[in-house]
Order: sequence, then structure tokens, then C-alpha cells
Amino acid sequence: MSWLKRVCEQETISLLKTRDSGQSETCMSPGLTGEYDLSRREKAGEHQPPPPPEYMGLEGEYDQLGLAKRVAEAFEQAPHIDEIETLQICQDSSTIILKGSVPSQDILNHLEYVAAKVDGTKQVDTTQVKIAASA
Repeated sequence: MSWLKRVCEQETISLLKTRDSGQSETCMSPGLTGEYDLSRREKAGEHQPPPPPEYMGLEGEYDQLGLAKRVAEAFEQAPHIDEIETLQICQDSSTIILKGSVPSQDILNHLEYVAAKVDGTKQVDTTQVKIAASA
């Protein structure tokens, strides 16, 4: 199963419904690492109004799961990240929430690093990830 198929759609949409509509972030800052995805931002700029970074879809369109999907895409493209069937990617506004288990702390650190580099990520929550015991 690809990373994209492990985006927590129902949970993310539930989180969005419980928020006040006035709490939506409008800041166009790039996120944790200060790196912009210029090509995707250019595509987003073609839409009126352009979506905020956390809701930019894979093609720059508005997507409530845009950030989670772009993190999944980054995991697929990142070297040294094998597909981990026991991990899910969720999104709460500009926070990426990883859930499940991973084989080692090093892998979790690398996943957190890759997620933090995605334009629009302001926080990566790994508190719901367990390190699987070595066999």
C-alpha cells in the first residue's frame, strides 16, 4: 500500500469540522524549515483565492488533506524510507500527526525530518507512534 493510501481522511475531516471557521490559519509562511515549494505555490496562485499552504493539494488546488497528501508524496520520494504499513499520516491544520508504529527511533526521526520539510508543515506530532520491539 502506498503512503498516499494511509492518509487519515475521516479523522482529518472530523478535526476540521470541530474547529471554528475563524480559526483557520491565513499566514502564508512556509512552515518549519522555511522552504517554499515554489512550483506548487505557483499552481495554487492560479486559484482565487489561493489556498493556504496547509490546504494546497498535489496540484495546487484547495484540498482539506493537502498537507497530509504532500507529506505522503515526500515519504514516497525520500531515499531510505521504506513503506511502513503500520504508520498513518493525519493532518490537523498545519500539524502533521503520525500514528502507528515504526521499527526504530532512527526511522521515526527521519520521517519527522522529511515531514517537517514539506511546505506548510508547522509541527510534526509523533506522540502517537510506538517504536516496535526488535525481534
